[in-house]
Amino acid sequence: MKLLLKQPITKILLIFVSTFLLARTSYAYFSISETSELLKKESYRVGVIPQLLLTSGGGSNLAAFFDMPVEDDINTRFMIGSGNTDFWGSASAKWVPYPDYEKQPAIGFRGSFIYARYNVLNQSSNFYNFQFTPIISKIVNSRWGNMNPYIGLPLTIIYGPSTSTVMQLVVGNEWIELKDFQIGAEFDLDLSNSKASTSALTLHFNFPFDGTTGYRK
Repeated sequence: MKLLLKQPITKILLIFVSTFLLARTSYAYFSISETSELLKKESYRVGVIPQLLLTSGGGSNLAAFFDMPVEDDINTRFMIGSGNTDFWGSASAKWVPYPDYEKQPAIGFRGSFIYARYNVLNQSSNFYNFQFTPIISKIVNSRWGNMNPYIGLPLTIIYGPSTSTVMQLVVGNEWIELKDFQIGAEFDLDLSNSKASTSALTLHFNFPFDGTTGYRK
């Protein structure tokens, strides 16, 4: 009788531990790390994104990205990353119908597909995420040079072993004083109070170049 009871108890413990570990890893790759500004024709950009997780047990991630223009008002981004999240890759398109002009801020919308893989109890779990993000930014002149503060509201639908929807508030700022290097910082606040999301502090470093002269030195 005792042996029979051990099996369901073991299963319950495994489910509990899996849930706990998954909550600790969390879905921390929902940061924006970009403004509503667009690259010009034949201009490109590479960069890195270090991230510090502030909830769900803490941790860190590191990602690399590549940006390129598609149309005058559309840019794309391709990104891969790893860390607390075992692996993720994403492709996104950013459309900015309202550019930064006089007192009007730049208003854009970004759609993203994100694939992520977690390893929990030596078993890999795959997640497919669809994200929609409105982004508003405005270039301002400060005592430290030109800044581009931005705000976004990522809404993400997660498909995996379970399906969920999470929302975050993203507030950030990008220092754009130098032409060959930009640095940005943002705070990602979880609004959904869900195990599928986390709050994080994210940095991003941009290195622009073009197809004719290469890296802008």
